[in-house]
Amino acid sequence: MSRTLVIASVVALLMLSSSSVANPGGNGDADRDYTCGGSCHGDPSMSLPSDGTISISQDGDVFAGHAVAVHVNVAGMSLSDNRLLGTFILGSIDGNDDHPEDHGWHVIQDPNGGSSNYVETVVPSSGSVTLTWVLLAPEEAGVHNLFSQIHHGSEPNYDGMAYTGVSRGYSIDVSPVPEGLPGLSPDWTAPAYRASGNGDPLEIHTVNSTSLSVQWMLEGEWSPNDAVVSSNCEDSEVCNEWQAEIPATMGDTRIQYQITVLNGSFSMELPWLTMGTGPVPFEGDIWDARVQSFAFAFLILSFIVSIQIRLSPWDGKDDLDHTQEVVESEPEIPPPPPGMEEEPQNDDEEYWSRLVPSEENPGWLWDSVEEEWVADPNFQGGEQ
Repeated sequence: MSRTLVIASVVALLMLSSSSVANPGGNGDADRDYTCGGSCHGDPSMSLPSDGTISISQDGDVFAGHAVAVHVNVAGMSLSDNRLLGTFILGSIDGNDDHPEDHGWHVIQDPNGGSSNYVETVVPSSGSVTLTWVLLAPEEAGVHNLFSQIHHGSEPNYDGMAYTGVSRGYSIDVSPVPEGLPGLSPDWTAPAYRASGNGDPLEIHTVNSTSLSVQWMLEGEWSPNDAVVSSNCEDSEVCNEWQAEIPATMGDTRIQYQITVLNGSFSMELPWLTMGTGPVPFEGDIWDARVQSFAFAFLILSFIVSIQIRLSPWDGKDDLDHTQEVVESEPEIPPPPPGMEEEPQNDDEEYWSRLVPSEENPGWLWDSVEEEWVADPNFQGGEQ
Protein backbone atom coordinates (compact mmCIF):
# COMPACT_ATOMS: atom_id res chain seq x y z
CA MET A 1 0.00 0.00 0.00
CA SER A 2 2.80 2.45 0.89
CA ARG A 3 4.60 1.72 -2.39
CA THR A 4 1.44 2.43 -4.37
CA LEU A 5 0.98 5.72 -2.51
CA VAL A 6 4.55 6.81 -3.29
CA ILE A 7 4.21 6.00 -7.00
CA ALA A 8 0.90 7.86 -7.18
CA SER A 9 2.44 10.91 -5.50
CA VAL A 10 5.36 10.98 -7.96
CA VAL A 11 3.02 10.74 -10.95
CA ALA A 12 0.86 13.55 -9.54
CA LEU A 13 3.88 15.80 -9.10
CA LEU A 14 5.06 15.12 -12.65
CA MET A 15 1.65 15.95 -14.04
CA LEU A 16 1.47 19.09 -11.93
CA SER A 17 4.87 20.35 -13.08
CA SER A 18 4.03 19.78 -16.73
CA SER A 19 0.63 21.42 -16.57
CA SER A 20 2.17 24.92 -16.50
CA VAL A 21 5.02 26.21 -18.64
CA ALA A 22 5.30 29.53 -16.82
CA ASN A 23 7.88 30.27 -14.12
CA PRO A 24 6.01 32.51 -11.64
CA GLY A 25 9.06 32.79 -9.38
CA GLY A 26 11.38 33.89 -12.20
CA ASN A 27 14.63 32.40 -13.45
CA GLY A 28 17.10 34.91 -12.01
CA ASP A 29 19.51 37.25 -13.81
CA ALA A 30 21.76 35.45 -16.28
CA ASP A 31 23.30 35.45 -19.75
CA ARG A 32 20.69 33.94 -22.08
CA ASP A 33 19.71 33.69 -25.71
CA TYR A 34 16.27 34.67 -26.92
CA THR A 35 14.70 31.21 -26.57
CA CYS A 36 16.87 29.96 -23.65
CA GLY A 37 16.41 26.47 -25.03
CA GLY A 38 12.66 26.86 -24.55
CA SER A 39 12.83 27.73 -20.85
CA CYS A 40 12.34 31.47 -21.38
CA HIS A 41 9.20 31.09 -23.51
CA GLY A 42 10.72 32.36 -26.76
CA ASP A 43 9.04 29.42 -28.49
CA PRO A 44 5.56 30.62 -29.56
CA SER A 45 4.08 27.26 -28.56
CA MET A 46 5.07 27.96 -24.97
CA SER A 47 3.85 31.55 -24.64
CA LEU A 48 1.16 34.09 -25.45
CA PRO A 49 1.64 37.59 -26.92
CA SER A 50 2.34 40.34 -24.39
CA ASP A 51 0.21 43.48 -24.37
CA GLY A 52 3.18 45.63 -23.30
CA THR A 53 5.10 48.12 -25.42
CA ILE A 54 8.90 48.15 -25.65
CA SER A 55 11.11 51.05 -26.71
CA ILE A 56 14.90 51.46 -26.85
CA SER A 57 16.96 54.64 -26.67
CA GLN A 58 20.58 55.71 -26.17
CA ASP A 59 22.56 58.58 -24.66
CA GLY A 60 24.58 60.76 -27.05
CA ASP A 61 26.87 59.72 -29.87
CA VAL A 62 28.39 56.28 -29.93
CA PHE A 63 32.02 55.66 -30.83
CA ALA A 64 33.53 52.29 -31.65
CA GLY A 65 34.78 50.51 -28.51
CA HIS A 66 33.43 53.19 -26.16
CA ALA A 67 30.75 53.16 -23.49
CA VAL A 68 27.13 54.01 -24.14
CA ALA A 69 24.02 53.83 -21.96
CA VAL A 70 21.17 51.96 -23.65
CA HIS A 71 17.71 52.38 -22.09
CA VAL A 72 14.85 49.91 -22.46
CA ASN A 73 11.42 51.22 -21.49
CA VAL A 74 8.58 48.74 -20.96
CA ALA A 75 5.02 49.87 -20.23
CA GLY A 76 1.36 48.93 -20.42
CA MET A 77 1.63 45.16 -19.82
CA SER A 78 -0.67 43.03 -17.70
CA LEU A 79 1.19 41.49 -14.78
CA SER A 80 0.80 38.74 -12.20
CA ASP A 81 0.40 39.44 -8.51
CA ASN A 82 4.17 39.60 -7.92
CA ARG A 83 4.55 42.14 -10.80
CA LEU A 84 7.77 40.41 -11.92
CA LEU A 85 9.15 41.28 -15.36
CA GLY A 86 12.01 39.57 -17.21
CA THR A 87 13.83 41.69 -19.80
CA PHE A 88 16.50 40.81 -22.37
CA ILE A 89 18.86 42.98 -24.37
CA LEU A 90 19.89 41.07 -27.47
CA GLY A 91 22.09 41.35 -30.52
CA SER A 92 19.62 39.33 -32.60
CA ILE A 93 16.42 37.31 -32.21
CA ASP A 94 17.49 34.26 -34.19
CA GLY A 95 17.27 32.02 -31.12
CA ASN A 96 20.98 31.21 -31.15
CA ASP A 97 24.02 33.38 -30.37
CA ASP A 98 21.71 36.25 -29.45
CA HIS A 99 23.81 37.69 -26.64
CA PRO A 100 25.11 41.23 -27.40
CA GLU A 101 28.65 39.92 -26.84
CA ASP A 102 28.13 37.65 -29.88
CA HIS A 103 27.68 40.78 -31.98
CA GLY A 104 30.62 42.83 -30.73
CA TRP A 105 29.03 44.54 -27.72
CA HIS A 106 30.42 44.22 -24.19
CA VAL A 107 28.21 44.48 -21.11
CA ILE A 108 29.86 46.71 -18.51
CA GLN A 109 26.83 46.74 -16.21
CA ASP A 110 23.20 45.60 -16.31
CA PRO A 111 20.28 47.41 -14.62
CA ASN A 112 20.65 45.33 -11.44
CA GLY A 113 24.38 46.05 -11.06
CA GLY A 114 25.65 42.81 -12.62
CA SER A 115 26.85 42.09 -16.14
CA SER A 116 24.02 39.95 -17.57
CA ASN A 117 21.94 40.49 -20.71
CA TYR A 118 18.79 39.18 -18.95
CA VAL A 119 17.49 40.72 -15.72
CA GLU A 120 14.36 40.48 -13.63
CA THR A 121 12.74 43.41 -11.88
CA VAL A 122 9.52 44.26 -10.06
CA VAL A 123 7.45 46.79 -12.01
CA PRO A 124 6.19 49.72 -9.89
CA SER A 125 2.50 50.52 -9.59
CA SER A 126 2.82 53.05 -12.43
CA GLY A 127 3.01 50.11 -14.82
CA SER A 128 6.15 51.43 -16.54
CA VAL A 129 9.83 50.70 -15.95
CA THR A 130 13.05 51.84 -17.62
CA LEU A 131 16.07 49.56 -17.50
CA THR A 132 19.57 50.76 -18.42
CA TRP A 133 22.47 48.70 -19.71
CA VAL A 134 25.94 50.26 -19.97
CA LEU A 135 27.64 48.73 -23.00
CA LEU A 136 30.89 49.08 -24.87
CA ALA A 137 30.11 49.51 -28.55
CA PRO A 138 31.58 47.13 -31.15
CA GLU A 139 35.09 47.89 -32.36
CA GLU A 140 33.84 47.97 -35.93
CA ALA A 141 32.17 51.22 -37.01
CA GLY A 142 28.82 51.10 -38.80
CA VAL A 143 25.17 50.43 -38.03
CA HIS A 144 24.55 47.82 -35.34
CA ASN A 145 21.17 46.57 -34.11
CA LEU A 146 19.96 45.85 -30.62
CA PHE A 147 16.69 44.18 -29.60
CA SER A 148 14.78 43.78 -26.35
CA GLN A 149 12.48 40.95 -25.38
CA ILE A 150 10.25 40.65 -22.31
CA HIS A 151 8.28 37.94 -20.55
CA HIS A 152 5.91 38.16 -17.62
CA GLY A 153 2.84 36.63 -16.05
CA SER A 154 -0.75 37.78 -15.96
CA GLU A 155 -3.68 37.60 -13.59
CA PRO A 156 -5.82 35.64 -14.22
CA ASN A 157 -3.79 33.16 -16.28
CA TYR A 158 -5.98 30.15 -17.00
CA ASP A 159 -3.56 28.63 -19.54
CA GLY A 160 -0.58 28.80 -17.17
CA MET A 161 1.64 30.32 -19.87
CA ALA A 162 4.00 33.25 -19.88
CA TYR A 163 3.35 36.36 -21.94
CA THR A 164 6.21 37.43 -24.17
CA GLY A 165 6.98 40.33 -26.50
CA VAL A 166 9.92 41.51 -28.56
CA SER A 167 10.86 44.95 -29.83
CA ARG A 168 11.77 45.95 -33.32
CA GLY A 169 15.45 46.27 -34.06
CA TYR A 170 16.98 49.49 -32.73
CA SER A 171 19.75 50.73 -35.00
CA ILE A 172 22.78 52.44 -33.46
CA ASP A 173 25.24 54.27 -35.70
CA VAL A 174 28.67 53.51 -34.30
CA SER A 175 31.14 56.20 -35.40
CA PRO A 176 34.86 55.70 -35.97
CA VAL A 177 37.02 56.66 -33.03
CA PRO A 178 38.83 59.98 -33.27
CA GLU A 179 42.53 59.58 -32.64
CA GLY A 180 43.32 59.77 -28.93
CA LEU A 181 39.69 59.52 -27.76
CA PRO A 182 39.75 58.30 -24.11
CA GLY A 183 37.40 55.63 -22.75
CA LEU A 184 37.06 52.49 -20.67
CA SER A 185 39.13 49.41 -21.36
CA PRO A 186 37.28 46.63 -23.24
CA ASP A 187 38.36 44.07 -20.62
CA TRP A 188 37.02 46.05 -17.65
CA THR A 189 33.63 45.24 -16.08
CA ALA A 190 32.15 47.36 -13.33
CA PRO A 191 31.96 45.44 -10.03
CA ALA A 192 28.40 44.56 -9.03
CA TYR A 193 29.14 44.41 -5.28
CA ARG A 194 31.81 44.94 -2.70
CA ALA A 195 31.91 43.57 0.82
CA SER A 196 30.15 45.43 3.61
CA GLY A 197 32.60 47.83 5.29
CA ASN A 198 35.22 47.41 2.55
CA GLY A 199 36.82 50.76 1.77
CA ASP A 200 39.44 49.52 -0.71
CA PRO A 201 39.90 51.80 -3.73
CA LEU A 202 37.88 51.05 -6.86
CA GLU A 203 40.10 49.80 -9.69
CA ILE A 204 39.27 51.39 -13.07
CA HIS A 205 40.91 50.46 -16.38
CA THR A 206 40.83 52.89 -19.28
CA VAL A 207 42.39 53.59 -22.70
CA ASN A 208 43.99 56.80 -24.01
CA SER A 209 43.43 58.61 -20.70
CA THR A 210 45.74 61.22 -19.22
CA SER A 211 43.34 62.22 -16.47
CA LEU A 212 40.31 60.72 -14.76
CA SER A 213 37.73 62.00 -12.29
CA VAL A 214 34.97 60.19 -10.41
CA GLN A 215 31.82 61.52 -8.75
CA TRP A 216 29.76 59.37 -6.39
CA MET A 217 26.55 59.52 -4.38
CA LEU A 218 24.32 57.13 -2.49
CA GLU A 219 21.35 55.81 -4.42
CA GLY A 220 18.47 58.26 -4.05
CA GLU A 221 20.67 61.30 -3.47
CA TRP A 222 20.92 64.21 -5.92
CA SER A 223 24.20 65.92 -5.02
CA PRO A 224 27.33 64.00 -6.11
CA ASN A 225 30.64 64.06 -4.26
CA ASP A 226 34.13 64.10 -5.77
CA ALA A 227 36.27 61.03 -5.16
CA VAL A 228 40.03 61.11 -4.65
CA VAL A 229 41.63 59.52 -7.74
CA SER A 230 45.22 58.32 -7.97
CA SER A 231 47.48 56.42 -10.37
CA ASN A 232 51.10 55.42 -10.73
CA CYS A 233 51.54 57.52 -13.85
CA GLU A 234 53.09 60.95 -14.14
CA ASP A 235 51.11 64.01 -15.18
CA SER A 236 50.33 64.36 -18.91
CA GLU A 237 51.24 60.71 -19.43
CA VAL A 238 48.68 58.29 -20.87
CA CYS A 239 47.60 56.00 -18.06
CA ASN A 240 45.22 53.04 -18.14
CA GLU A 241 45.02 52.03 -14.45
CA TRP A 242 43.36 54.23 -11.85
CA GLN A 243 42.15 54.00 -8.27
CA ALA A 244 39.17 55.95 -6.92
CA GLU A 245 38.57 56.36 -3.18
CA ILE A 246 34.85 55.66 -2.66
CA PRO A 247 33.60 55.40 0.96
CA ALA A 248 32.70 51.99 2.40
CA THR A 249 29.02 51.09 2.59
CA MET A 250 27.05 48.90 4.98
CA GLY A 251 23.89 46.82 4.83
CA ASP A 252 21.84 47.07 1.64
CA THR A 253 23.29 50.41 0.60
CA ARG A 254 23.92 50.97 -3.12
CA ILE A 255 26.32 53.61 -4.35
CA GLN A 256 26.32 55.29 -7.77
CA TYR A 257 29.38 56.73 -9.48
CA GLN A 258 30.22 58.41 -12.77
CA ILE A 259 33.61 58.28 -14.48
CA THR A 260 34.92 61.11 -16.64
CA VAL A 261 38.01 60.40 -18.74
CA LEU A 262 40.17 63.08 -20.41
CA ASN A 263 42.93 63.21 -22.97
CA GLY A 264 43.96 66.68 -24.09
CA SER A 265 40.91 68.37 -25.61
CA PHE A 266 38.84 65.19 -25.45
CA SER A 267 36.56 64.69 -22.45
CA MET A 268 34.19 61.72 -22.17
CA GLU A 269 31.56 61.73 -19.42
CA LEU A 270 30.57 58.08 -19.06
CA PRO A 271 27.17 56.74 -17.90
CA TRP A 272 26.40 56.41 -14.19
CA LEU A 273 27.25 53.01 -12.73
CA THR A 274 25.91 51.30 -9.59
CA MET A 275 27.70 49.18 -6.99
CA GLY A 276 25.83 47.28 -4.28
CA THR A 277 26.95 46.08 -0.86
CA GLY A 278 27.32 42.35 -0.24
CA PRO A 279 28.14 40.21 2.80
CA VAL A 280 31.74 39.74 3.90
CA PRO A 281 33.17 36.77 1.97
CA PHE A 282 34.10 33.61 3.82
CA GLU A 283 37.76 33.46 4.78
CA GLY A 284 39.25 30.07 5.43
CA ASP A 285 40.23 26.79 3.87
CA ILE A 286 37.53 24.82 2.07
CA TRP A 287 38.42 21.68 4.04
CA ASP A 288 37.92 23.54 7.31
CA ALA A 289 34.42 24.45 6.17
CA ARG A 290 33.72 20.84 5.13
CA VAL A 291 34.90 19.46 8.48
CA GLN A 292 32.77 21.99 10.32
CA SER A 293 29.75 21.05 8.21
CA PHE A 294 30.35 17.35 8.89
CA ALA A 295 30.61 17.98 12.65
CA PHE A 296 27.37 19.95 12.61
CA ALA A 297 25.62 17.20 10.63
CA PHE A 298 26.91 14.55 13.08
CA LEU A 299 25.61 16.63 16.00
CA ILE A 300 22.14 16.81 14.46
CA LEU A 301 22.18 13.07 13.70
CA SER A 302 23.15 12.27 17.29
CA PHE A 303 20.34 14.44 18.60
CA ILE A 304 17.80 12.71 16.36
CA VAL A 305 18.97 9.24 17.43
CA SER A 306 18.79 10.14 21.12
CA ILE A 307 15.27 11.51 20.71
CA GLN A 308 14.21 8.39 18.84
CA ILE A 309 15.52 6.13 21.61
CA ARG A 310 13.70 8.12 24.28
CA LEU A 311 10.42 8.23 22.41
CA SER A 312 10.41 4.67 21.04
CA PRO A 313 7.64 2.52 22.76
CA TRP A 314 8.54 -0.40 25.13
CA ASP A 315 7.40 -3.75 23.70
CA GLY A 316 7.30 -5.50 27.11
CA LYS A 317 9.44 -8.43 25.95
CA ASP A 318 12.43 -7.88 28.18
CA ASP A 319 13.20 -10.19 31.08
CA LEU A 320 13.62 -7.45 33.66
CA ASP A 321 11.45 -7.81 36.76
CA HIS A 322 11.01 -4.41 38.39
CA THR A 323 8.83 -5.63 41.31
CA GLN A 324 10.20 -5.21 44.78
CA GLU A 325 11.12 -8.33 46.65
CA VAL A 326 10.08 -8.59 50.34
CA VAL A 327 12.31 -10.85 52.33
CA GLU A 328 11.42 -11.83 55.89
CA SER A 329 14.06 -11.01 58.40
CA GLU A 330 15.86 -13.94 59.89
CA PRO A 331 17.49 -14.01 63.34
CA GLU A 332 21.01 -12.92 63.30
CA ILE A 333 23.53 -15.61 64.20
CA PRO A 334 26.67 -14.28 65.80
CA PRO A 335 29.84 -14.94 63.92
CA PRO A 336 31.79 -17.93 65.11
CA PRO A 337 34.85 -17.48 67.23
CA PRO A 338 38.15 -17.65 65.37
CA GLY A 339 38.90 -21.14 64.09
CA MET A 340 35.31 -22.34 64.36
CA GLU A 341 33.80 -24.19 61.38
CA GLU A 342 30.26 -24.65 60.15
CA GLU A 343 27.77 -27.18 61.54
CA PRO A 344 28.76 -30.77 60.64
CA GLN A 345 26.43 -32.97 58.71
CA ASN A 346 26.17 -35.60 61.59
CA ASP A 347 22.51 -35.43 62.80
CA ASP A 348 22.02 -38.35 65.15
CA GLU A 349 20.94 -38.13 68.80
CA GLU A 350 24.27 -39.24 70.15
CA TYR A 351 25.97 -36.40 68.42
CA TRP A 352 23.60 -33.74 69.71
CA SER A 353 23.62 -35.14 73.20
CA ARG A 354 27.34 -34.64 73.58
CA LEU A 355 27.23 -30.98 72.65
CA VAL A 356 27.56 -28.60 75.61
CA PRO A 357 26.20 -24.99 75.52
CA SER A 358 28.48 -22.17 76.53
CA GLU A 359 27.47 -19.12 78.51
CA GLU A 360 30.44 -17.23 77.18
CA ASN A 361 29.47 -17.90 73.54
CA PRO A 362 25.68 -17.81 73.29
CA GLY A 363 24.34 -19.58 70.22
CA TRP A 364 27.21 -22.03 70.01
CA LEU A 365 27.69 -25.60 71.34
CA TRP A 366 31.00 -27.23 72.23
CA ASP A 367 31.82 -30.63 70.81
CA SER A 368 34.37 -32.18 73.17
CA VAL A 369 34.98 -35.15 70.87
CA GLU A 370 35.77 -33.19 67.74
CA GLU A 371 36.94 -30.22 69.81
CA GLU A 372 35.04 -27.69 67.76
CA TRP A 373 32.18 -25.23 68.05
CA VAL A 374 28.83 -25.93 66.43
CA ALA A 375 26.02 -23.40 65.85
CA ASP A 376 23.02 -24.05 68.08
CA PRO A 377 19.97 -24.51 65.80
CA ASN A 378 17.63 -23.69 68.70
CA PHE A 379 19.25 -20.36 69.47
CA GLN A 380 16.61 -17.51 69.38
CA GLY A 381 18.62 -14.32 69.51
CA GLY A 382 19.83 -14.69 73.06
CA GLU A 383 16.98 -16.87 74.33
CA GLN A 384 17.07 -20.63 74.25
